[in-house]
Amino acid sequence: MTPLYKCAEVLDLRADEIVKVVGDETGLLEPRLRAELERTTGQLRMLSDYAATPWRRTSPGITTVPVAVGPVAVFAASNFPLAFGVLGGDTGSAVAAGCPVVVKAHPAQPKTAELLGAVGAAALPEFELVYGGADKSLELVRDPRIRAVGFTGSLAGGRALMDAAAARPDPIPVYAEMGSLNPVFVLPSYDGDVSALAASVTNSSGQLCTKPNLVVTPSEEFAVSLAEAVATGKTHRMLTPAMAAAHAAWLEQASGLGRVYAGDSDPRPFALVAHEFDPSFLEEHFGPSVVIYVGDSIPAWDGSLTATILAADDDHDSVRDLLPALMNRAGRIIFNGVPTGVAVVDAMHHGGPWPATSAPWSTSVGPASVERFRRPVALQGFPEELVPGYR
Repeated sequence: MTPLYKCAEVLDLRADEIVKVVGDETGLLEPRLRAELERTTGQLRMLSDYAATPWRRTSPGITTVPVAVGPVAVFAASNFPLAFGVLGGDTGSAVAAGCPVVVKAHPAQPKTAELLGAVGAAALPEFELVYGGADKSLELVRDPRIRAVGFTGSLAGGRALMDAAAARPDPIPVYAEMGSLNPVFVLPSYDGDVSALAASVTNSSGQLCTKPNLVVTPSEEFAVSLAEAVATGKTHRMLTPAMAAAHAAWLEQASGLGRVYAGDSDPRPFALVAHEFDPSFLEEHFGPSVVIYVGDSIPAWDGSLTATILAADDDHDSVRDLLPALMNRAGRIIFNGVPTGVAVVDAMHHGGPWPATSAPWSTSVGPASVERFRRPVALQGFPEELVPGYR
C-alpha cells in the first residue's frame, strides 16, 4: 500500500472523529464535511495512481524524465479544512511527486491540524507540521531547504509569500490560489430556475473560493427572483469572527448601493440588486452574498477561477461572441451550471489568471497538480538501461 493510500485508509477509518473535530472548530456542517472527506481520500488515491504511472518522453537519443523539486511548504486553507487542508490536494500532489512536505497549520484550526497532522506523520514518509502566524509563514518560505510553495488563501497572504519567495537569493515558485470574482453572465433568453444559483451563493455560508460574487443580467425579473431566493438561504457560523465581521460590514456598505434583499439567519444571506455599477462589485466578498447587476455589460474584471454563462438555445450566437473574452479572464467556464462543486477529475483545471492564482498554467485540483512539484530532465545519449525508471 502506498503512503497516500495508507493515509486515505486511515482518514476513512476515522471519519466520524474527524468530522466531529472539524465541525466543532469550523462551524461547517456534517453533510458538507463528509462529502469533503470523501473527496479528500479520493484525490489522495487518484494522485497516488497518477504518480505510479511511468512518465517519460522519448525522442531518438533523448529521454525526458521527471525529478522531484525537493521539500515543499504547504499552507492549509481555512475554507476547505480537509480537501485543501493539512492532508489536502497540495500535500497529496507534493507527496505524489516525491517531495518531502512541511505543512503550516491554519491558525484558526489548531485541533483540526493536530488530528490530521498525526495521520500524516504516521502514514507519509517525509512529513512535518508547523504552527504559527505570519512571521512563521515568511520564515518557512525563506528557509533555503524549501523548493516550492502551495497556498490557498487571501490575495494579501499569497502576495506576501510570493514577495518573500522572490526576494530569496534563490527564488522559488509559489503556487498560490487567491481571490476570485467568479462572475455569472445571464443572457437575454435564459429563463431557467434560480435555485441552484442561489444555493451556490449561500452553501457553506458563501465561504467557497468559486462562489459567484457578481451576476450580470438584463432582466429585472430574473434579478429579483434570484435575490429573493438568496435571502431565504440557510447559513451557519462563519469560519472566523473576522470573516463574519467583514460580511456584516459589506452588508452595511451594500445597503447604500442599491436594493438589498436580506434574510434573518446569522450570518445574514443577502443579495444586492443594482442598476448603477460601483467598483466594489468587482471585488470578492467572502460570505453568503452576491451582487446582481441589471445591465448588459460590466467594466473589465480581473482574472478569476471561473466564469459562468446561463443561456437558452436562442442565445448561442451571443455565447460564441462572449466566450473568447471569458477564456482570456478565467480558468474554467461553466455553461448552464454553477461554479461551486469542483470535480476532481483528469480534465479539471482549477486555476486562472492573476489574481485568481499566481500560476495560471497550473491546477491545484486533479492529477496534473502533481506537475507543479516536479521538473523535467532530458537525458541525452544515455543507454536505456541507465535511464531512471527503465524496465
